[in-house]
Amino acid sequence: MKILQMHADFIEYKPVKKEISGAEESDGRQVREEDLVVLFTAVEAGDDAAVAKRAVAEAKEFLAKLGTKRVMLYPFAHLSQDLASPSDALPVLLEMEREARSAGLEVQRAPFGWTKALQIKVKGHPLAEMSRSYSGSAPATAQARKPAKGLTEAEAMARLKRSNFVDLPDTDHRVLGEKLDLFSFQEVSPGMVYLHEKGFMLKSVLVDFMRAELSRGGYQEVSTPSLANTALWQVSGHSAHYKDNMFLTSLGSEEMGMKPMNCPSHFLIYKTRKWSFRELPVRYATFDSLYRNELSGVSSGLFRVKALTQDDAHIIAMEEQAGDELLKLLDMMERVYGVFGLGYKVNVSTRPDDSMGTDEEWQRATDALIGAVKAKGWAYEVKEKEGSFYSPKIDVDVKDSLGREWQCGTFQLDLQMPKRFRLAYTGSDGKEHTPVVLHRTILGSLERFMGIMLEHYKGTLPVWLSPVQARVLPLSDEHVAYGRDVLAGLEAGGVRADADFQQGTLNAKVRDAQIQRIPYVVVVGGKEESSGTLAVRTRDGKQRFGLKMEDLVSEVRGLSERHQ
Repeated sequence: MKILQMHADFIEYKPVKKEISGAEESDGRQVREEDLVVLFTAVEAGDDAAVAKRAVAEAKEFLAKLGTKRVMLYPFAHLSQDLASPSDALPVLLEMEREARSAGLEVQRAPFGWTKALQIKVKGHPLAEMSRSYSGSAPATAQARKPAKGLTEAEAMARLKRSNFVDLPDTDHRVLGEKLDLFSFQEVSPGMVYLHEKGFMLKSVLVDFMRAELSRGGYQEVSTPSLANTALWQVSGHSAHYKDNMFLTSLGSEEMGMKPMNCPSHFLIYKTRKWSFRELPVRYATFDSLYRNELSGVSSGLFRVKALTQDDAHIIAMEEQAGDELLKLLDMMERVYGVFGLGYKVNVSTRPDDSMGTDEEWQRATDALIGAVKAKGWAYEVKEKEGSFYSPKIDVDVKDSLGREWQCGTFQLDLQMPKRFRLAYTGSDGKEHTPVVLHRTILGSLERFMGIMLEHYKGTLPVWLSPVQARVLPLSDEHVAYGRDVLAGLEAGGVRADADFQQGTLNAKVRDAQIQRIPYVVVVGGKEESSGTLAVRTRDGKQRFGLKMEDLVSEVRGLSERHQ
């Protein structure tokens, strides 16, 4: 049995479609529950009542640590490749429900055998996400797990399937991603996204946008290896507090881990030389890939992936500099969210029970975070015991055009990691001192932010953010040569453009460009070729004729540069 325990502010789901003939009955209504622990559960071959009992016993201990008795059992097949048959899985889930009720828990259970539209907001404290694995008590049965074996060629080919999304609204980012040819999910890489050309371009635009902010903010962009000896994670504390969410492997006799966080690697760069107080703060930024073995997959799309990229940064500073640096970070966040038209709510998350350091250190760090928020004049909510295991933090929930809230920005003032990694600088007194570290993301996971943006704009991205800003369409084959010249001119002017020179009717090509939400459709025929001009149609249906190439380039670049 595989279980992912999630302490949630809320979970909301709606049964959409029966997936198996033995699915339970459901009225199809939307369900929303708040402030509870969700047990995402995959029943595996060989699981029985004893496994159910052990799982509930551990879950009860987990709930006791959180001070709650409210729990939801949520069947979730995506956690395992070794599922029990539906007829065997449902009795185990029912046994878990009975066991939980007899243990005095307040239990709810999502219907078994359904595809469900799911939304969940997980709390920010270190215990909010915990994975568990249990083995069946009958390994000798016909249902026992089979030893690993190589796939036949036919079996391997059968695995090469694309994940399809059915019964989802047209505004869902997974549907938009397919329609706009941005990305796909493949079953051979569960919980990881395949970015197509335009999807990669969208991600690159976000990276370039944030790089402009880094340039203004005095950051050094760095990159570090994805794989490191687990000794690094032991020093940082992630082995003790985050190991279940890491991908571990071996290299010879060494145990290695794919990095789930960038901060330990940035500390190693800092330690390669000595620093004076005159050189601080040092601001490291990166867009490296991270790997986290947590709940993800096609059910969440881009909102929760196992391979992700953050707009991540770490500022190493003297403690007396922390207040000013925090204000600079909040100013940057305010500026960035304003570009996207996103409102936001600010939370300050305090020391959890499972944490490092002294009460006095935590109070200093928490007071500094609250002081920065108050200096901005922002209202905030205190989230008790939802900080990281090494620091309190400011968590920022952005609000999209549909009124939904998404946790994106995070700002932490860390007094613990600098001591654990023995970071130092030489002070004005000539002695060594320990700096503090500010951890920050603003967009957060770029993949997740892309999903938010697709739904926020309902697929119609603003011109500056659109992967393709203009498409060139020749009126007929005899105008293809001029179309190629126009395409080259647009690209030379910095416009992200493509063209459709294939055979087909102009009306069909215009419709395709509209489906792709391309801001400018540039039609060129004999009249345009003879006058050296363009006929341009915008997404709102307006048409302009006789437009000069340089005027269109200037217009598109102007809409893009105002955000840089």
